[in-house]
Amino acid sequence: MSFPATQQSVLERIRSGDPEVRRAAFGDLAVGYWRPSYHYVRLHWQLGPDAAEDAVQGFFATAFEKGYLERYDPSKARFRTFLRTCLDRFVQNRHKAERALKRGGETTLLSLDFPGAERELDAVAARDLGDLDRFFHDETVRSLFARTVDAMRETYAREGRQIVFDVFERHDLQPTPDMSYRRVADELHLTTSQVTNHLHAARKRFRELALANLRALVGTDEEFHQEARELFGLELDS
Repeated sequence: MSFPATQQSVLERIRSGDPEVRRAAFGDLAVGYWRPSYHYVRLHWQLGPDAAEDAVQGFFATAFEKGYLERYDPSKARFRTFLRTCLDRFVQNRHKAERALKRGGETTLLSLDFPGAERELDAVAARDLGDLDRFFHDETVRSLFARTVDAMRETYAREGRQIVFDVFERHDLQPTPDMSYRRVADELHLTTSQVTNHLHAARKRFRELALANLRALVGTDEEFHQEARELFGLELDS
């Protein structure tokens, strides 16, 4: 499977001399990592909802202003692990960081659904916090897939092809123990051939969208290819 060769790595984008490229890269990072970061600081650091929201907003704003993430060294860890380590350090010193943020004043913080993330906390809290890197990885992947599903839903609705998403949702996202192609076909008044065609198209689009989202969250091409293999079993062309 090929992927557009024109895509720059996150490391290249956040180190760009073009302010708009750099700002867009940090926007992608914030969109991809804010929810895992919120759940992480709520559970690991045991911050209250308001303090956790302030910490996450402050972290991404300060990382942008101070160039924290530009210091990433791919030879030492995955980008996700490096980002989590930076977040830990930020939370440890959050009072000083918050004062620095107030002095900054020029960074625009993203509008993020922190109440929605808080509603998910009970389910997230059931996960094992014994391996913090694994927890952060799993939350990042869960957020990645959720954003991909939302993008699919919006895209198919805009294209007037809601039925494709309905088949995908019923069979792959919300299956029952007795789910089958025939059952989906009967429920949605389709043929089994239509169901298989819709599932093939939806799964292909899911992978494409998920890979595009993933590309914005990893530090290097090598890491992107490794993550693609782990998540989808894909060997991507360079």
